[in-house]
Parts: sequence; C-alpha cells; structure tokens
Amino acid sequence: MSDVGQAILDALTAAADPNPDVRHRGEVQLMQLKENPDAFFSSCAELLISASVPTRGRQLVGYLLKNHLSHPSCLQNMALQIAVMEHAVVDPECSIRAVACAIISLAVRETHWPVEPVVKSLTAILSTRAGELNAVHGAMRALSQIVDDTVQLLDMRQLTGVVVSAVLPYLRAQMDKREGLEVQLKAFDAVSVVIEQAGIDYSSFSYSSMRPHILQVIDACFGNLQNSSSTQLSTKCVKCIVLSLGYHDLISDELFHKITSFMSMVTASAGGADEELRIEATEFWRGVLCFPRFASLVEPTLESIIPVLIRSMVYSDMEVSMLQAGAEDWSVPDKIDDIRPRHYQARVNETGANGVDDEDAENEDDDGEVEEWNLRRVSALTLDSIAEYYGERIIFTVLSVIDGMIQPSNHWKEVEAAILALGAIMDGCFDSMTPYLPDISVRLLQLLGDSSVHFLVWNIALWTMTQIGRYIVSVPDKLQSFLECVVQKMQSPSKLVQEGATAALQKTVILCSEGQLDNDILLIINCVARCLSGYQLKNRVLLLETLETICETMGEKLRIQPDSVEVLMGPLGEIWSGTPDDSPLLFSFFKCMSSVCRALGQAMQPALAKNIFGRSYRLLVMHVQARAEARRTNQDPPEYEFLVTAADLLSGLFDALSSSLEPLVLQCQPPFVATVLETVRDENPEIRQSGFSLLGDLARVCPVSVQEVLREVVKAALENLAVLDESTYGVISNVAWCMCNLLENQMDINNLPLLDAANGLPQLFAAIARILGTVPHTAEMRNMAENLCICLGLMLYADHGVEAQSGCDVSLFAKAFCSYMRNVKDVPHKEQAVSGFLIAVRQQLPIVVSRLHLFFDLAVSLATCSGDVKRAMHDLLEAAQGHASARWRQQLAQYSEQLRTRLYHIYGIQ
Repeated sequence: MSDVGQAILDALTAAADPNPDVRHRGEVQLMQLKENPDAFFSSCAELLISASVPTRGRQLVGYLLKNHLSHPSCLQNMALQIAVMEHAVVDPECSIRAVACAIISLAVRETHWPVEPVVKSLTAILSTRAGELNAVHGAMRALSQIVDDTVQLLDMRQLTGVVVSAVLPYLRAQMDKREGLEVQLKAFDAVSVVIEQAGIDYSSFSYSSMRPHILQVIDACFGNLQNSSSTQLSTKCVKCIVLSLGYHDLISDELFHKITSFMSMVTASAGGADEELRIEATEFWRGVLCFPRFASLVEPTLESIIPVLIRSMVYSDMEVSMLQAGAEDWSVPDKIDDIRPRHYQARVNETGANGVDDEDAENEDDDGEVEEWNLRRVSALTLDSIAEYYGERIIFTVLSVIDGMIQPSNHWKEVEAAILALGAIMDGCFDSMTPYLPDISVRLLQLLGDSSVHFLVWNIALWTMTQIGRYIVSVPDKLQSFLECVVQKMQSPSKLVQEGATAALQKTVILCSEGQLDNDILLIINCVARCLSGYQLKNRVLLLETLETICETMGEKLRIQPDSVEVLMGPLGEIWSGTPDDSPLLFSFFKCMSSVCRALGQAMQPALAKNIFGRSYRLLVMHVQARAEARRTNQDPPEYEFLVTAADLLSGLFDALSSSLEPLVLQCQPPFVATVLETVRDENPEIRQSGFSLLGDLARVCPVSVQEVLREVVKAALENLAVLDESTYGVISNVAWCMCNLLENQMDINNLPLLDAANGLPQLFAAIARILGTVPHTAEMRNMAENLCICLGLMLYADHGVEAQSGCDVSLFAKAFCSYMRNVKDVPHKEQAVSGFLIAVRQQLPIVVSRLHLFFDLAVSLATCSGDVKRAMHDLLEAAQGHASARWRQQLAQYSEQLRTRLYHIYGIQ
C-alpha cells in the first residue's frame, strides 16, 4: 500500500470517529489530500479493490467515491470505472459488492457513466460467469437497480432486450445460500419493472423486448410457486403474473383459467398466508378488468371472491394498533411533521374556465399523507373497481355478505368492514342501489347516534354516508339528521372521528351547492369556531380547508349574517396571532383566510384588512429577499409555500376589497410592484404563477403602478411564454389573465406607457398565438387555453391592427379559439374577446368556411351574450353562407337537428 493510500485510510477512519475533535482532524486531512485530486481518486480506486485493506476501510473509500462521482477527476478516471465494474462488483465480500452496486446505480442514474458499457459489462458477467455466485450476485444486484432507476433510458438506447436475455435464465435458477435467493429475487424485480413499463406503453422497446418471452416468464413463475423456496419469491412471482396480463393476446383461455384458479386459492388463503402475497393476488382481480375478455372469463368466479374481499377488509389487531388512534385522544398533541406533507399550489385565475374538473376535485386529497398499502385497503379498492365494471350484477352477492356482517350482535370489526364495503361499491352501483338507500341511511344514522358504538365504526359510517351523499341531500329530513350527527362527531374526543366528521362536513357542503344548508349556516359556523380552538394540528389543517370550502360555497350567506362572522373571527384571530411566521400551519391558514376575505368582501373591517395586508406583504417581501440571498450564497432557498400562500392571501384581499386596497398598496416599502416583479423572475414556476396572479390583481386595482414598469412586465411575460410544459402551463395561464386585466384597466394619463403596438403588444400576441395554435395541449391545460383565447380576443378588440403588426395570422389559432371558447361561461372579458375575434375573421371568410361546424358551435354558445355580439356572429355566418353556399348547405346538413333548430331560433339562420 502506498503512503498516499495509508494516509487516505487514516483520514477516513478519523473522519468517521464519534469524537468531534478527531473527526474534524480527519476532515482537514482529507481536504489536504484532495488538493491533488487525480492521485487521490486513483489511490481510492486501488484501495477499494485491494484485498489487503480491511473491509471497513474499503467501505469508507467506496462511500467517498460514491459521493464524489461528479468530480472531474472521477468522471475522467477510467481506472476507477474498471475497478468498480470489473472487480468491486464481483468481490468476495458482500459489503464491497453492495458499495459497488450503489456507485454503479448512481453513476448511471445521474449520467456520470454512459449506460451502454455498464450494461454490457454486467450482462457479460451474468452470461459468462454463471457458476460464480459472488459475481452473479453483484452483477444482478447492480443491473436490477439500473432497470428500476432508468428503464426508460434503457428503452431509448434499445438495451432492454439485452437485459431481459441476460436475466431470464435466473428466474428458475435455484442457487445456494442467501445470495442465491437474492439473485433470483433481483431477477424478478428487473423483469417486473420491464413488464410494468411495457404495460404503460405498448409502443415501447420494453414491450417488444419482453413479448417473445412472456409465456416463459409465466411458466417460470408457476414453477417457482409449485416448489417455492420463500414467501418473498412467491410474492414476486404472483406480481409478475399479474403484470403479464398486459400481453393478453398471448394468454390462452386455458392458461388464464389456470391463473384464475391459483389467484382464487391465494386470495382466499387466510390461514397464515403472507399478507404481501395475498395483496398481490388481490391485485389480480383489478388487473383483469383492464381486458374485456379476461373480465368476462372471470365473472363467474366473483361470486366466491367478493365475500373473501369483504372479509379481508376486517381490521386485524395489528392494523388497529398501527392506527395510533384512541376513543379519547383529543388532547394528544400532533407533531409539526404531521402537517408537512401537504402541498400548496399557486393560484390559477380561471378567467375563462368552467372551473375545476370533477375528476380533479376528487383527486385534491392526493397531496395529503400517504396511506399504508395493506390488504384491507387493496381489497376495498378492488371491490370498488369490480363495482365500477360490473355494476348491478354484483349487488346481490355484496348485499348478502354485508347483511350477515352488519348485524348488531356481531363484533364491531365485522360491522365496520361491512360499512366500508357499502361505501366502496357506491361509485359504481349508486343508481342500482337507490332502492336500498332509505334503509341503509336509517341504519347508518342509528349507528352514528348510538353512544355505545365503537369509534372506528362511527368513522367509517361518516365516510359511507358521504358516499351516498347525493341521496342524503335530496331528502331534507335525512340531511338535517346527518348534519346534526356530523356536528356532534366533529366535537368527539377521538381525533380520528373528528377527522372523519370534518371531511364529511366538507363533502356535504360541496354537495349542497343549491342552498340546502343556507338555514344552517350559524350551526355550522358555531361548530367550526369551537373546533378551531380545540383541534390539534392535523385536524386543524383539515378544518381550515373545510372552512375554505364553506366560504367558497356559502360566502354570500355568510356575508349577510354578521353574527356568524363575529363567531368565526374570534378563533381565527387567535390562530392569526398565535401562529409564528415560520410555522407550516401558515400554509393552510393563509389559504383559508384568503377564502374568508373573499366571502366577507366589502363587509371586511378596515383594521382587519390592514392587519392582514401588512403581515402577508411582510412575509412576501421576507421570502423574496431570502430567496435572493440563497441564490447569492448558493444555498437552498426557503420553502416556497410560504411565499405562495402569502401571495394567495393578498389575492383574496384584492378580490374582496378591489380599489379600496389601493391606499395600502401605494404605502408599501419596498414598492409592491417591485416585489411582485421579483416573483415573476423566480426559478420556481409556482412562485412565478403566484407573481403573475398578483400582477393581474394589481393591474385591475391599481393599473398605474403596473404601467410605470410596463417594459419590465412585458419582458417578464415574454420570458414566461417561451416554454410550455407540465410545470409552466399555470404560469402561462396567469400571464394571459394578467394581460387581460391590464388591457381592460390601463389608463391613458400622465404620459404613462400603454400596452399597445409601441410597447410589446404585437410580440405578446405572437407568443400567445403560437402557444394556442401550434403547441399540443393536455387535458390539464384547458383552463390555460381558454385564458389564452380570451387574451388574444381582447388584444384584437383593443387593437384591430395587432394581427398584421405581429405577423401572426388569425388562421393560426382560429380552430383552437372556437373549440375552447364554446365551453367558456359568461365571464368578464368574454364578449369583448369574441367580438375582437369575429372582427378579425370577418376579413378572412375562407377560415370560417373551412371550419363551419366549429363556428356553428361557437355561435350556439353565445345565446346569452349581448345583442351586439350576436349580431356580429349573425353577420359573419351570413357572409360565410354567401361566400360558399354549397359548402354551407353541406355542413349545415351534417349538423344535428337540435343544434340547427337552436341556430335558427338565435340567429334566424337555416
């Protein structure tokens, strides 16, 4: 061993010492040794593979190399790559192989090493050294990790087939020792990832690479299951079979029946069978529903499987203990980390959107905590999927099982599982279950009103009542009884019941969007106010989100009931004054307060408005400055949610008070607009999205302050319009909304610049037209596209010459404009936007004639617009008819009779 090598080992040993003085001395020695990086890392590579070096020293060297892979002297050191790839990964010591695998997977994942030679080296070991357990173990472990991390990269480089060919022989190879089993397990891990990727994308290289071998894989799985060496191996084999269903055309009916029989046996094997194995088998009954042939073949088996699924939902003693919930745990404090996983997004201004899709709204809870994936949960989801697919055909089987389990004489765990099963089938079977809902709701209300019932039964009964919520809100007496139960359970001494009741209130308020709860506003607010003072952190966050929903749904009713407002302001004021500026509780609290402000509107007290504005703006400034300092010093910035929620609260104030807020804005130091400009230049898209939302608010309330920095605003807008992707579409949507507000409210006074041909309007028009007309949009981008339509229409309305000035023809986006605008509700700017667009296309009738069906749709959607807009559309359609009468008749004949009738009634056109 060289002197440098010994010095490295001594320094690493010291740097790992628990004594801080010794540790510091070792770190200093390492820094000195790294001053000659080429010699240092070459010596490290030699130490890693030297059998004369103690194992612990080699491990420390390996970890050091892993942490410095991006260093130029590591990247360019071929001796290091050879040491790891040809020696360390096949080392007799398992711990050294583990370090080598960690280095290899990181090097490939972070593209420090090219993937091709790495895969070639590892697959060569598997092919040529099959009899050497250490070599096979190290290579398989590394290769499996590479597949898991970078399967799409392997597809891109067309390496997946090479990996599959090398791994397949080890699916059945039973090797000695623990390492031998791990080789087999890792082989199944790699194959499972490839099959899963194949199921995601049938055009992928993974799909074509695995297709010739899939029956061999299934055969290997059954071979292992007949003579299983471990439950872990059996679980991976079952998972692999389920994933293999994606190659449905290769699986014969005979083979599928064999698979079904085995899955039935495993699913029903409650007596001591491993839970992970049963979970994977239960997934089979969901997987088959993706393929109609399999779903049809499996249907007769469901009569025996559904009872098993429902009984699998019964809590085990271990699951109950893992809930860490009690009947009277209300006073047990939550940890601050209990509220950290929630994610708060920047505000999206829905100038032209119809609001959030129902599907999106249902998925809003996905940002919350991750629930454990256990047999109870997967069984409930599987029953839900089965109900969705088969509908009323499974109702008799389900109800027969539930009726036997829900009897009062049964143990509470059986009753609870039966109620869970009821809720699980409602999404798929609601209409078919309607005749049974009166009796079901009576039974659930009885359970909720019975003080002797277990608190977990109350919790699931609350959830199932919301699952039948559409029925409950249609029966006033039932709704009133349920609301009283919810209010009572929100004040339960059990935190879990508090959570269930609060979630039930939120869902019920959403369902009662037609004023069914208007007379109960004081009851609801009194309950919320009491709970705000008594809940622990986690439930307080949920309660704040529920209050946000109440304000959005019942804001007008709340505004005219000063008693309710007064009741609410007490506990909100306590939270306001008692929550530090660095508490994560501010995220949900500020978001809630934003909705409270919107609900109160002009009824808000000036002193309260000033207090809210002052704190939220101070936080905005503080975090803008902190992010700037972090960039300057190359440090991690603070959590962006603080800035986003502060901006959202300011937006709520702008919505509530409008121009009444201008004096507070003008008093800001640093100037409000200067701070907002910093946010629209931030590297984080959520912050830029919030920034343009605030800039749009400012343009609406105090346009002069925006006009004073118009050049910077236009520059920032153009920069943010340059790239459309999944992370920026919300930013672009708010850019369009901001420009709409500026065009609508800018003032021609004091020689202030206007957003016009001389100040960036043509450039903005061209950039927005390009995004709308030439870039593909996902479903999630709908609101953005509608905002872009309104913005372009307003630009055309404000300046008829902008089309020519920008060099961007309206034909570029005419199709998209008609497609999106026909779905836009009657919102501010819509009529001017449509008028601007109609003026532009009036000059280019071939555009209209080539897309007549879209213009017909747009015309029908304008039925409630002003007479001027409808006259403009009538004149346009009449001109198009005169321009190409034959095509007009052809297109009109293809239009539905109902819509032709509507066109006639609105415009007199036939």
